[in-house]
Amino acid sequence: MASGPSKRKIAQGVAWASSAQWGGQLMSFGIYTGLARLLNPQVFGLVAIAGVYVALIQVFVQQGFGTAIIQREELEPEHVDSAFWIAMAAATVFSLLSILLAADIAKLFHEPKVAPVIGWLSLSLLLYALSAVPTALLTREMDFRPLAIRSLAATAAGGAVGLAMAYYGWGVWSLVGQQLVNSALACVCLWSAVPWRPSFRISRRHLRDLYGFSLNIAGNDLLWFFSQKSDQTLVGYGFGPSGLGPYSLASRLVTLLHDAIIGPVQSVALPTFSKLQSDPSRLERALHKFCEMSAFLSLPMFAGLIVVAPELVPLLFGAKWTTAVPILQVLAVYAALRAIFGFVHPLMIAKGRPGLYLSMFVIQSCLTLVGCLVAVRWDPKAIALSMVVTMAIFAVFTFVVPMKIIKINVPALLKTFAFPGLLSLFMWAVVAWTRSHIVKTFPPLITMLICILTGVIAYVLAAFLIRPDLVNSIREMVGTGLLTRTPRDRVVSAVPTVPDQIVE
Repeated sequence: MASGPSKRKIAQGVAWASSAQWGGQLMSFGIYTGLARLLNPQVFGLVAIAGVYVALIQVFVQQGFGTAIIQREELEPEHVDSAFWIAMAAATVFSLLSILLAADIAKLFHEPKVAPVIGWLSLSLLLYALSAVPTALLTREMDFRPLAIRSLAATAAGGAVGLAMAYYGWGVWSLVGQQLVNSALACVCLWSAVPWRPSFRISRRHLRDLYGFSLNIAGNDLLWFFSQKSDQTLVGYGFGPSGLGPYSLASRLVTLLHDAIIGPVQSVALPTFSKLQSDPSRLERALHKFCEMSAFLSLPMFAGLIVVAPELVPLLFGAKWTTAVPILQVLAVYAALRAIFGFVHPLMIAKGRPGLYLSMFVIQSCLTLVGCLVAVRWDPKAIALSMVVTMAIFAVFTFVVPMKIIKINVPALLKTFAFPGLLSLFMWAVVAWTRSHIVKTFPPLITMLICILTGVIAYVLAAFLIRPDLVNSIREMVGTGLLTRTPRDRVVSAVPTVPDQIVE
């Protein structure tokens, strides 16, 4: 039986993934802010419509092969080569079809201006296919250092191109240029970091090995699209680029925060859970640690965002984006609920139950789609509210049925969220009370800074007084990961090397 990853290995993975997520998200946030000030909401709406389509097609290009490569205990070179060439063939076909059918796709959204945007962004499908397998190999090895460097370099280059194009009046094409340059440079950096090179061979037997698992993942990814993108799809369809622009900005902000906090730990969770899949007790302990740590970091962020949104949005993006404020406040609640489910997916994949997760996603996607269809008769804020309601209903279902099926102690798991949740509510009350007493006295910037400072002090002091062990464990993990360099003399291969120590 393979031993699990060491604490140091996990800490290094979290640290490098965090550096990529936090560095990349901060950089993306700065770039996005600059672009939002230079461009109008309708431009963002056009690219968001095209982005919804491209995100859907990416599911068919990747086909779940990347996750299957990470999850397999026994991985042979033929598995990797076969997955790569099938993904490349799918990307080529879908890119050509997207270019040819761009005008017809644009008609579905009653917006002909989106057709050329779809045509150009479809080229990113080829870059996505080129990157998928190397990324999976690095993730399997928990070698997040090259992934971090690649992400930061690509974000910086794409942002520089996008801002320059926006400044010189390229409008919507500045956002297209930003995304294409980002994807292209990320692909170049990734291939320079991975020693693996594909051989020209496709094995039917090895494809069958992968397809048994990956098709369930592809189904999950497809349903994820409908559960996470139904809102933007229907906002774009019902209210056009002018309605989708503010909605996409609000969604982008909460996604930035979610990915910055949950993303690094999720990146490490799947390979960690996969290596512990034969030891249920250790797996469950690792799950509790991941859930408590991510909730402790993410929930106060979303609680504070709800309070300071009226000052934050106009200060960062300008008065033309004020319609995004109520949508942002509602989606922050949705993001907090979503953070609670951050480890359900990697847990079920690691336990070899993609079919169960697929069934869950069917339910979630149906709930989300029905909720959005009902809410589209009103306005974008109503669609955001429907996302919160359907996620809350799905939360109850998840902890009542699927988690019991895979024999997870539900009360013990819910307990990990109790302290971060109550502490975040306390912080929210303190910040809301503070804002109500100073909002008419100070200008927006000073009001926001006082609220943020008050929230941080209240949250950290309460945490130290009540749960110093949790604060110290998070600080220890971050410190270990940041101060310990990942060995670079290890060659990334298709066969994982697992440290002797295990997660205690």
